Amino acid sequence: MEFTNLKMEDYPSFLQLYNDVFSTDHKRIYEDEKHLDNFIKMKGGKFNAFAAKDGDLFLGFLSYWTFEGYTYIEHFAIAPDQRGKNLGRLMLNHLFKEVSPNVLLETTPPEDEESEKRISFYEKNGFKIRKEFNYTQPSYGGKGQKAVPMLLMTHGDVNLHNIDSIKEMLQEVYNINH
Repeated sequence: MEFTNLKMEDYPSFLQLYNDVFSTDHKRIYEDEKHLDNFIKMKGGKFNAFAAKDGDLFLGFLSYWTFEGYTYIEHFAIAPDQRGKNLGRLMLNHLFKEVSPNVLLETTPPEDEESEKRISFYEKNGFKIRKEFNYTQPSYGGKGQKAVPMLLMTHGDVNLHNIDSIKEMLQEVYNINH
């Protein structure tokens, strides 16, 4: 298994998993591979993604943004048939080592067994729920997309005191100006 920066050849597998795993309100709408490629190029290195692969087999991905003082995980997914194999932990460790140990992410509140397992997974990997303020993920702005109540979790040393702490993330990721 290896971790590689997302390449054009990975876009079909990325988009398939991305669209299968994330609901409409929890994702950016990419029309096709070209749209994804243009988005990545337009963000000038702030937005990145890496893939976990075993030869030609696409196992999962982690997309992230780099900001002053922390890295923000936007989307993180493991192929359903690859879950439970410690791959998620390995991908997070790769991010901590190669990009930054200071990481912010959004996750759904503990409303069902799946969301409780997700929170537990992050906690086992060193993340802490941050309750400094109530947080709602802004809409990605696509047709019919809505804002979604979420929890913020951090790993390492992320300065998170109020909404101004994530102002740059909200501007870059969701085009929200505070």
